[in-house]
Amino acid sequence: MTLSNERIPAPDEPTVPELEADQTIAPRPEEEIADALRAKPDTEDHSQA
Repeated sequence: MTLSNERIPAPDEPTVPELEADQTIAPRPEEEIADALRAKPDTEDHSQA
């Protein structure tokens, strides 16, 4: 079974990608959800009239 977002490494790449220095802690699922929500600009008027 192949996932649609699965990446096949090139022959000279490791099968498990190396983490960058600032990626030593795996992101939590709620961070990914928050990132997705922030990707869409909030254009609503939140002022209390």
